[in-house]
Amino acid sequence: MSKSKYEALGASATKSGLHRVLDQAGVTDSLGLFAKVTPDFAGNPEYYSVVHCDGAGTKAIVPYLFYKETGSRALFANLAQDALVMNLDDIYCIGAPESLVLANALARNARLIDDEMLAELIASYRSLVQQFQQLGVPIVMSGGETADCGDLVRTLLVDAVVAGRIAKARIIDANRIAAGDRIVGLSSTGRASYESSANSGIGSNGLTLARHALLSNTYATAYPEVVDPGVDPTLAYSGSYRVSDTPALLSCTVGEALASPTRSYAPILARIYDRLGNKVHAAIHLTGGGQTKMLRFGTGLRFVKDELFPIPPLFQLIQESGNVGWREMFQVFNMGHRMELYLEEEHCAVALETAAEFGVEAKVIGHVEAQAEATNSLHLVSSVGTFDYSL
Repeated sequence: MSKSKYEALGASATKSGLHRVLDQAGVTDSLGLFAKVTPDFAGNPEYYSVVHCDGAGTKAIVPYLFYKETGSRALFANLAQDALVMNLDDIYCIGAPESLVLANALARNARLIDDEMLAELIASYRSLVQQFQQLGVPIVMSGGETADCGDLVRTLLVDAVVAGRIAKARIIDANRIAAGDRIVGLSSTGRASYESSANSGIGSNGLTLARHALLSNTYATAYPEVVDPGVDPTLAYSGSYRVSDTPALLSCTVGEALASPTRSYAPILARIYDRLGNKVHAAIHLTGGGQTKMLRFGTGLRFVKDELFPIPPLFQLIQESGNVGWREMFQVFNMGHRMELYLEEEHCAVALETAAEFGVEAKVIGHVEAQAEATNSLHLVSSVGTFDYSL
């Protein structure tokens, strides 16, 4: 089988090889938890502790190119939200924690990433923590690390660690997904009540493919630090847009759309959990693997997604500019909703109404069926085709 464009660019949507070696190493367990838990740090048998690490990934290249082209450092601030939310929303998929602590980890090529860029980013962490506290997310900011690693890092790495405690009684175990469940999707686009502007929906996954599919090859020659030297030159920055362009499909520049900060669903999930408790069978954060993410949870299940959101403009642009197959698009990107809830039909209305209270569109996008095979499968019906996936 030929490589997907994402794989050819050096990234994997399925991470099948990584999952295989982790299984062999014995570091996985049978709990259907989106984030790994450990015995409580404080020794309370009624609690788990959770320590999670994630980051903004190659999305950090977008603010760098935007700065090079426009002289503005403003988009670096968005990276703090990307790194924080990639941790926060994974944790909220296992339930509402009682307390959380954030630590940030930055590694830069100091010749290219100056102190003012980092100042934008770190100041954003502090304001984000204050905002989330006001929204009922129990998080505080700790210290962090900023390392100058020019021999290792081509531009900038923005990672974060979030640690906390969660009561065992509030744990959401995704292995409870069952035939008959409805799938509620929470939109990744529009403007939530706690956001300052409309969101493009990109999140922090698939940016390697998005950048190379959209952006002009002039960047590969002008700034060789933003491209892996091992990538096929015909794939590297093979698009026609500059970060300052505003295509007809978008209401902002390409750079602003790609750097749109990753939306957090934590405030919405917390309120849904308060109202429904363990009636929520699972919450799945559609990060690596896009619309196929849920395949790793439960057994003998056929997920049917046949009422998806319309494909957001940015994803349409990526597909057209990069000539990326639609099957691959759904496996790499969230394609319109980045959080899924699995519920019995009678409880869906509560989830839909709660999301609406925060200005986030939600809808029932599918359901779950039983299948004879022990593994899971996905049947996805969209406006651009029908696709089937399995592990």
